[in-house]
Amino acid sequence: MSQPVNHPAGIYLAEQRPDAGESVLFLHGGSAAGWSWTEQAEALPDHHALIPDLPGFGASARHPWTDLATTADELADLVRERAHDGKTHVVGLSLGGVVGVALAARHPDVIRSVFVTGAILRGVRGFGRWAGLAQIRLFGSPGYWRTMARAYRIPPDTVDLFVTTGLGIDRDSVRRMVPEIYAGVPARELDGLRRLTAPILAIVGEQESRTFRDALDEVTSRAPHAAARLAPGMHHIWDVEDPELFHSTLLHWLTTGNPSPALLPA
Repeated sequence: MSQPVNHPAGIYLAEQRPDAGESVLFLHGGSAAGWSWTEQAEALPDHHALIPDLPGFGASARHPWTDLATTADELADLVRERAHDGKTHVVGLSLGGVVGVALAARHPDVIRSVFVTGAILRGVRGFGRWAGLAQIRLFGSPGYWRTMARAYRIPPDTVDLFVTTGLGIDRDSVRRMVPEIYAGVPARELDGLRRLTAPILAIVGEQESRTFRDALDEVTSRAPHAAARLAPGMHHIWDVEDPELFHSTLLHWLTTGNPSPALLPA
């Protein structure tokens, strides 16, 4: 059962099994909130789960997103306060993947390992950038979020929650966050990965575009203990597309520190 915590920084946090083993910080994508990680966290009974709503999302909607660096710094404070021994494994998807990499680059001392997928570290350009920015004006439409739920294959029993979360996203935060993420993480920030002694695994769905695959090099060229893999047959939100594959891959990483043999070379 999750236990809500009101962190002084203003980020809402849900915790599972605070008396269990090593901590795992779950960072959600840009169309959801922490609730999207509930089942994956529950499937790790031996781990202490930290599940925040990122600034501007979910129960943190009133705590605005300012910039990526500030978000990473706030999460580092949260880890030092709540994680066992002040260190955590990081699991991030999409926006959460970008935030997870930024956290590891800025605060390598709080990291046990990093598992990120679909992190667009080089940003988005061309038509994809234009389309993504244009969609912000639709965030107030329930129909838009129901269309997105179908596109992401959101399970029927969580569609209403997905729509409610989308409608509740702080629009001003999104207007700051999306252009920043689409511009890519600056090289000077990513260079912090050179100080990371913990292992990091960067994954892209096999069916994702070249934009995502190209970003893998931003990790593997910097972090001393980095690996890159493809999730076979998967698209962007593959924790929903194939939750069993995602869980087995994540569990293998947490227990061995090595990429699952179910993944493909990148």
